[in-house]
Amino acid sequence: MRSNIWLRNAAATLLLLFLLATVGAAVTYRMLWVRYESALGQLEPRSERLEGVVNAGTEIKGLLDAANSAVAPWLHPSGDAAQNEVQQQLRKIIMDSGSTLVSSQFALEPGADGKLARIRLTATVTGEWAKLVKFMESLQVHRPPFWVRTVNITREGGVSGPGPQTARLTVQLEAPLAPEKATQ
Repeated sequence: MRSNIWLRNAAATLLLLFLLATVGAAVTYRMLWVRYESALGQLEPRSERLEGVVNAGTEIKGLLDAANSAVAPWLHPSGDAAQNEVQQQLRKIIMDSGSTLVSSQFALEPGADGKLARIRLTATVTGEWAKLVKFMESLQVHRPPFWVRTVNITREGGVSGPGPQTARLTVQLEAPLAPEKATQ
């Protein structure tokens, strides 16, 4: 039985089209598979690094807490009331030494360029020499610290006499503040 030539040509054309479609699908599949493998090769190291950071989170938090506890005694707490708290601490040190606070000025200096925010203080204190020495010694051992920038001492009263000598002490200080994030 002889088949029709048109039927054979149509069957051959269909077979050829099916073969071309199969080859095209295979090439497309291979191209997409190579792109998938390439993307996966880039993402796997990143995900492993992220997984390592996540797994080390408790260790990082512990180290951060240890660093905060080591640094905290050296910084005054920051916040809205920081300036008032620093002023009260300085007044307490002056009063505990037996000296008298004549005047004080406070200015908040915001942190910039990686430096901590600080409060700049200028205080004028009067009292006997021994009490002023006690005040200065208290500043040296107080925690959190007041960093002394300048001191000006002026003697008051007469040069001689039976009573104790008095003086006027003008001191410029800095009180470093903890970063806002660390105090919250």
